[in-house]
Amino acid sequence: MQLEVMFDKILKKAGEDTAFKDRLLDSCKSDHALVTFCKECNAVDIPLYPMDLADADESVYAAMRRSTNGGGENSPHLNWEEEIFGALVDELKKL
Repeated sequence: MQLEVMFDKILKKAGEDTAFKDRLLDSCKSDHALVTFCKECNAVDIPLYPMDLADADESVYAAMRRSTNGGGENSPHLNWEEEIFGALVDELKKL
């Protein structure tokens, strides 16, 4: 399943089920937020794993590096843990 589809399912489920939304937001306070978040998603049959998020961020980062001066030293620095996962959590907070 594509990551965008999973994100849509997570947001839809969180919009309909406030307990699920609260569990997801609470999981972000954990020492292992990404793992805990994914476990909550898997518990409601949304197959999300930390490597899915890492792979998506790596793909975005690689595309940006290729497009910035041929991938030279001027490429932006991205922290994969903050990008896609952070965007999803921000969307959850807005619900």
